[in-house]
Amino acid sequence: MMKTYKLCYAFMALLIICCSKSDNETEVGGSTEKGIDSDYTLLVDENGTLSGRLLNANATTIEVGSENSGFDTTTKPQLTFENEGLLSMYLKKSNCSGSVVIHDFKNKASDTYAVFEDIASCDLTANAIAHNGDTIYIAYDMETEAMNNDYFVRVIDISTDVPSPVDVELDQKPVDLAYANNRLFILTIDENSSQDYKLFVIDAATLSIVHEMELGLDVKKIFKNPEGNIIIGYSNLHTTLNSSTMAFAFTNYGENTEPNFFDSRFRHFDTSGKMYYEMPPGSNSIYPVVAAIYDFDKNNTVLYAFENFLTETQRNFEYEIDRTTLVGFDEKNEILLIGYSKSDESGEGGLLRIKIGTEPKLVDNLDLSGIPYALFID
Repeated sequence: MMKTYKLCYAFMALLIICCSKSDNETEVGGSTEKGIDSDYTLLVDENGTLSGRLLNANATTIEVGSENSGFDTTTKPQLTFENEGLLSMYLKKSNCSGSVVIHDFKNKASDTYAVFEDIASCDLTANAIAHNGDTIYIAYDMETEAMNNDYFVRVIDISTDVPSPVDVELDQKPVDLAYANNRLFILTIDENSSQDYKLFVIDAATLSIVHEMELGLDVKKIFKNPEGNIIIGYSNLHTTLNSSTMAFAFTNYGENTEPNFFDSRFRHFDTSGKMYYEMPPGSNSIYPVVAAIYDFDKNNTVLYAFENFLTETQRNFEYEIDRTTLVGFDEKNEILLIGYSKSDESGEGGLLRIKIGTEPKLVDNLDLSGIPYALFID
């Protein structure tokens, strides 16, 4: 079923928040209301190295916690995949070696797995990763002696002490992965001729291909939605693919109203199914990337352009904002979190918190020694 599309913008009243106690607390029935306590685990990029920060917050305040985040400092990964509180990161070590780090935000623990040790001589490129339960999936291509490429998805069972990888061969280059309903969904491109995209579906138990689908040109991204179905993103529409029946429905966008969610590193959903992500705003903001919320049911997007809730002085001098680097949502307190890099080329950034609702307003800002990279909210 086709849906009509409209694009909405968050034009907010300019508001300067002072730091006094009276401004940070809300009077409710004669008492102060600080909201619900939330723990944020924030990963920051410090000159190519990722480290963790544990932040304690509620509806009115935020501070760096005293506990260890449990995240092992590591180099910034080439590939990432996030699912249900787990962040998988692929780190390339050479043309023939790499490792996957899986960080469990809930349990505050990281594990590292070597993934190409059995390949003695190669020139491979990892293109995408996914992770479910005790299994890691890595899509890659490898150059042969004939200067052609072979294409694979490597399947690694990490429940054993000595994992034995299994390679599933494909006839096209795999460029993206998603996992749902005990199936691995593989987006591929025919890079040698037509440039058409195809979707392969592999049964996770048998590792056999159970479905193929021609997708045409200009596919940007695939990912799982909260219902466990697969979103296939194009520039001017997206397809919702039922992960069980393989039935699909199209959602078209109007001209200049595309939600552009395919370039976002991470996408987070609330309990209603709304998605929070970074988006290039086009002519709607002077900033190259801003925060956005996309409502799949209503097919509309709300943009949070910095100039619509911060003064010029705040943007350029107090916070020195360059661009949005992450977007999160504290659903307990209805607060939008916007990570950003600073424009002074210091390699530092900050985290803005915006109270959303009928009258969105700035809550606070936290300056950081590093640029926000990923965020988990407990």
